Amino acid sequence: MKATGWGLWGSALAVFLVVLAGLWWIMKEKYDVDKTPESYSFVAKFEKEGVPPIEALQLDGKQYDFSAMKAPVVIVNFWASWCNPCVEEFPSMLKLVEALPGKVAIIAVSMDDDEKDLRTFAKLFAVPRLGFDVVWDKEKKMMTAYGVGKLPESFIVGPDRKLVRKVLGIENWASESAVAYFDSIATGKH
Repeated sequence: MKATGWGLWGSALAVFLVVLAGLWWIMKEKYDVDKTPESYSFVAKFEKEGVPPIEALQLDGKQYDFSAMKAPVVIVNFWASWCNPCVEEFPSMLKLVEALPGKVAIIAVSMDDDEKDLRTFAKLFAVPRLGFDVVWDKEKKMMTAYGVGKLPESFIVGPDRKLVRKVLGIENWASESAVAYFDSIATGKH
């Protein structure tokens, strides 16, 4: 007896469905879709307990003192000189600090592997400067402590040093709405 018409198609469809179900099972086991991503636990912890202090070196070789930060709003930005989106958003971060002096400060945590690349980038953008600090996370300890997965990644920290918002990817930090948003956090109207 030979299969014809729907019999052949039915057999092919059955094989396809079995293969599809097998792939689904394998992917479900490999990528547990019901499990909360680890980065979410960092966010919840930082919202409740506050963000970890920055333990990295400044460009002058001195240890950074996170507790000395006086601005009510701090943006901890993880970036690298080789990261095109990071380079693209950098000018808007500088403009934000200029728009809200004393209210917003940025700690730019470099993920560069080569100190020369970091220094060249810092010279190009004339940083560090008032309200804009640059530190080098040479050993990637801060990246791990903050649960950073991709660059750029930023953490908006309020006056109580608790996380207000985590930002993945590039932003225009100096848009009119962004400046108003940061001003509202700084003045307690958020």
